[in-house]
Amino acid sequence: MLGFFRHKVYPIGVDLGASSLKMVQLTEDGEGLGLIAAARAEVPCEVCHNPSSLQEWYVQTVRDILSNKPFKANRVVTCLPAREILVQHLRVAKMDDNQLEKALPWEAQGKVPFDIHRARLRHIVAGEVYDGSDSKLEVILMAASDSVVRQHLSFIERTKIQIERINVEPCALSSCFANLLKQSPEASGGTMFLDLGHSCTKVMIMHGTQMVFYRTVGIAAEHMIRALCERMHIPYAEAAGRLWEMKISAGERAAPPAATRADDGEADQRPGEAKARPAGAATSVINAPPPDDECAVDAAAAVSAVLRNLCEEIRSCVRYHDLMFDTQCVEKVIFVGGQAKNTDLCQTIARRLGLPAQLGDPISRIKAESRFGKHSDLETTGRHCEWAVAFGLSLSGNPSR
Repeated sequence: MLGFFRHKVYPIGVDLGASSLKMVQLTEDGEGLGLIAAARAEVPCEVCHNPSSLQEWYVQTVRDILSNKPFKANRVVTCLPAREILVQHLRVAKMDDNQLEKALPWEAQGKVPFDIHRARLRHIVAGEVYDGSDSKLEVILMAASDSVVRQHLSFIERTKIQIERINVEPCALSSCFANLLKQSPEASGGTMFLDLGHSCTKVMIMHGTQMVFYRTVGIAAEHMIRALCERMHIPYAEAAGRLWEMKISAGERAAPPAATRADDGEADQRPGEAKARPAGAATSVINAPPPDDECAVDAAAAVSAVLRNLCEEIRSCVRYHDLMFDTQCVEKVIFVGGQAKNTDLCQTIARRLGLPAQLGDPISRIKAESRFGKHSDLETTGRHCEWAVAFGLSLSGNPSR
């Protein structure tokens, strides 16, 4: 009987982000999830665009973190960077799981830029859809070349840690929020997660706990920063700081207000829509009026073209999803990732998409007494949107007693 109440320890989730490295380890007992340790280190500017230097920095930083934080054991779940994973939606004839496993390499031929027979494939069946009058399966295929996987394994093993699993970011995100979406009364609706990263944006749509759409968009904060550099003739580091400080919505005074409310976190209802309440880990984006400042308007103009292209790519994702699942359209968007802490950026995207918006905070699942302290680099104030993948990686592993 005593063994039933023993703590279960999850492996360490290691998120090798383009702008920061994050490591999280969780534990679980009869009262819920607790945090063993959480660590974060910012990637230095001088190594972020040099792959070999970046790998060396990752190796040394992981070693330093393991020696300075109370992580238990050395089992880790990591994931390949989004830029190394090809994601392709395929529409195939209905078949059983064994047949699908055999058919996917043939179906993927010519759709990936490497030899499909020298690649690692993973897939998710999104659901049954109609192609004309034919019923087919919508499959999300994720592929990486063997060379990329071997390279990832090689440098991770240099940190002297034991790799339990190499996951993929979309599955880590769904692991992070699946329990909360399961408990949500709107779990059957379409929820879009926007992972606003430094070098790319990830778009994931879920129906309850089932992932039905995923795409990586190669437009993100880095492109906005470079647009600021060119427009204002300032160094990259200064432009990065300005992106955080500027009011992007300054150039959108005529736009309708974001579909959120600041009082109780409940999204405003649009015509013909049901209200969407926060999914437990989500906090409503508070809408603030844009400032009447000509400098802010000029700075916003520098990134407007980039942001316009990003929003159009996101809209195309929503259109594709809504055509596939016309009875379960996207009802709300939840922002995660490092750039999601830029509230004005989230407000502007949500306004352009015309969707109720929320910020995703993974630590709402964690027992409050375990969140902060010397063992944790989590900020004691604000939201923790950038930790979602690391939390999800830890939760996707097999817990040990």
